[in-house]
Amino acid sequence: VGPRMRETSVLVLRAIEAARGRECETTPVWTMPERACGAGLSGSVTAALGRLVEGAYHSVTISTYNLAPSSGLWAAMTGVSSRPEVSVRLYMDADVADQGLERAVVLCPAVDDKGRRVRNHAKFLVVDHQILVVTSANLSLSAEERNVELGLRIDDPLLARAVEDQMRALEDVGIYERVGRKR
Repeated sequence: VGPRMRETSVLVLRAIEAARGRECETTPVWTMPERACGAGLSGSVTAALGRLVEGAYHSVTISTYNLAPSSGLWAAMTGVSSRPEVSVRLYMDADVADQGLERAVVLCPAVDDKGRRVRNHAKFLVVDHQILVVTSANLSLSAEERNVELGLRIDDPLLARAVEDQMRALEDVGIYERVGRKR
């Protein structure tokens, strides 16, 4: 691009302007006991994450300390991970990472050179490289039923992709390893 390629340069600059000018939508996502849901809640609840995952077309990436089979999200993950058109990547803490999902790539923190294992407390969900949900909630039934937690749903493909890329980079430098490999 440059003065000799004026038409191409104008198209590139317009694309940059459009990307910078778009607004991303951010809404709260709450985790709370069912009896609290009538308390003037704005946004959605963590239970809605299952529907978001079920609607994935291409990919689901989840990072959490614990995704328990008792969780409302577990059934959605089981279903989506069996669909060949959807790639599923799950980052979990090592203590609970041996729960595999069909066709999912499951990763846990690796052991460092001093024999210590990092804890995975990053809690987020990315669907189709576009929707990012960042939350303080563990994805377990007990957290869903007894905790009050807050997260944000951010509809921003650039941010969603940046988070996924950062997690892949952490794999590349040995922070995460695939479950099933020798630890």
